Amino acid sequence: MAHKHRHEADDGKSESAAYETRDIKLRPLVVFTAGLAVVGIVTYLVVFVMLRLFGGQAAREDAQVAPSSVSRPALAPGEERLPPEPRIQAAPAADMSALRREEDAILTTYGWVDRQAGVVRIPIDVAMQQVLAEGFPVRQPDSAPPAAGTPAPGALTTPQERVLKTHAETPQGEMKKAEK
Repeated sequence: MAHKHRHEADDGKSESAAYETRDIKLRPLVVFTAGLAVVGIVTYLVVFVMLRLFGGQAAREDAQVAPSSVSRPALAPGEERLPPEPRIQAAPAADMSALRREEDAILTTYGWVDRQAGVVRIPIDVAMQQVLAEGFPVRQPDSAPPAAGTPAPGALTTPQERVLKTHAETPQGEMKKAEK
């Protein structure tokens, strides 16, 4: 391939027409900007009309549902009108401490749970002492089948027990048993 090398003076013009003759075409930019502005204004007007329409509709519905404050009876002196539920806590720390006092009273005192059925509650520390003294109730072996997932008596339940059993069956394990 032969390249032509010209050693003529370069006047700053390219022989190729594959380059931009201007930086930007102004007409498409102006049309796009104007279109974007028109779309923005139309969107603003549609939202404005919808808010006015729905706001007026909501105001009419509220007027029909809630009677005006003039028709409400006057409060007696010292009476307080509460807002509808759910209410915001005025003093959450005080509410929490009152709840804790109530729970502590339930956990530390004797009382009836259901008087007609003869069910009472006892303080938690007394209940713990009774469990330590009497133990937990135990299921009789023949009374009911074990629950699903409960290992059978004598079954190996943990991986450590399985490893120890396997180790005990090897000759080295047998020798260690004999040494003991």
